[in-house]
Amino acid sequence: MFERAFGRDHHWHYHPEIIKQADSYMVKVVMPEGGGHNFHVHPEMHEILYVLKGTAEQWIEDEMQILEEGDSVYIGANVAHGTFNAGEGELEFLAILSPPEGWEAGTVDVSENTPYSDYRPRI
Repeated sequence: MFERAFGRDHHWHYHPEIIKQADSYMVKVVMPEGGGHNFHVHPEMHEILYVLKGTAEQWIEDEMQILEEGDSVYIGANVAHGTFNAGEGELEFLAILSPPEGWEAGTVDVSENTPYSDYRPRI
């Protein structure tokens, strides 16, 4: 299943609409050069990001790290985070979110809230 959202291509591999018994979501995100996903939280879902190609500027709360191809990071439920393309060309990564029941709580943008608005400008 493919969708374009937030200026990024999302290629869904696991999703309850694709595989009814899936106990997680897995999506490949293709982020254009200069793009990003502003600070947000998933109130009831954990997330693992795995970089396939490019360089990510990954924020988790107030800590920033650079992720390269082959790097991964775990983000707990209700933890503010943001991912930005810090390199030349596209950034590609897998995002795995679980449990699927948490999807109903959605994604909450916190990028305009202090302190996150102080860490990095919104894209």
